[in-house]
Amino acid sequence: MTALFSRGADQYDWLSGYLASRGISGATRAVMALISASMVLCLVALLASSDGPRGPVPVAMMWVALAGGVAGMLLWIWRWPTRTQSLVFAMTCNTAVALACLAHPNPLAALIGCVAFATFGAYLAFFHTTGFVLYNFALAAAVGSWEALSLARSGHPSLAGVDLWLVIEVNIALPLAIRILVRALSGDLLRADRDPLTGLLNRRAFQHEALGMILARRGIDSHLVVMLIDLDNFKGLNDRCGHAAGDHALVQVAQALLAAADNQAVVSRSGGEEFLLAGTSSGCNAESLAARMCRAIAASAAGVTASIGTACARLDDAAPEPQALLGELISASDAAMYQAKRLGGNQSHHHELC
Repeated sequence: MTALFSRGADQYDWLSGYLASRGISGATRAVMALISASMVLCLVALLASSDGPRGPVPVAMMWVALAGGVAGMLLWIWRWPTRTQSLVFAMTCNTAVALACLAHPNPLAALIGCVAFATFGAYLAFFHTTGFVLYNFALAAAVGSWEALSLARSGHPSLAGVDLWLVIEVNIALPLAIRILVRALSGDLLRADRDPLTGLLNRRAFQHEALGMILARRGIDSHLVVMLIDLDNFKGLNDRCGHAAGDHALVQVAQALLAAADNQAVVSRSGGEEFLLAGTSSGCNAESLAARMCRAIAASAAGVTASIGTACARLDDAAPEPQALLGELISASDAAMYQAKRLGGNQSHHHELC
């Protein structure tokens, strides 16, 4: 239960990559755009209706809510949002729901409208941390309680109590169910996508995480760097010292890579003595990054060196087909790695794409 309500790092990047790798990020964008569009249509209908808000302040509140819905719709039509844009979208939309409910003159209709908070609570539970889910629930409970109090004062206390309970129930049940599902899914994927020896991601998980990073870092960084790392004379180490020594070397190299890589980088063991790394930066710094990795591996307790191939591309080039670009960079870095190995090993070679 503690893990379920953890307020640590969210799952936005890896879920973005997971959806993209299965070709359903476009459908997800369409669904989110439709949700925002439906909210906009509802607000337009209320503004045009005789049952809508009365007075300049409530009407202004409804127009602000409408603008928030339009902004959310345009975001999802435009692109897959970054993590920050995703949070701004959710916060804007639940604020829009609050304004629309508070602006409506009928407390019963406004109380029923508080059910809409559950949509954005579910979104936050799926992509982000529990802290944001709790904020969404607190806002729903506060607005719902205010409208229930108004309804009770108008002579309908029982109806107010029942409807408030329904609002609270759906705003607890739906996000909680989504949160449980995501935690279970992430746990299963974590066990399936980790290399049992080094604890690094395997190649399949590397694809998911790297795609998520590409989608999340566009607009923040400008370049994507992919690095393929192959240990030098690893077969000789196994032949001389046995497979236990080889396994020890792999673990030490994995730890050295994690220590030397940036926090945002995706590091994996793709098979045998081969590792993959992907990262984003404000420039194509592949050669300096590869040199740092070479030094880290050589200085580790593994007792081996590595040949490293790198390739780089602009993140803007990933917009149409991020999966295709990632595959191209992996192939290019693989070719560059073999060139580094032919030059004697313990060095890097860069394949220029950008």
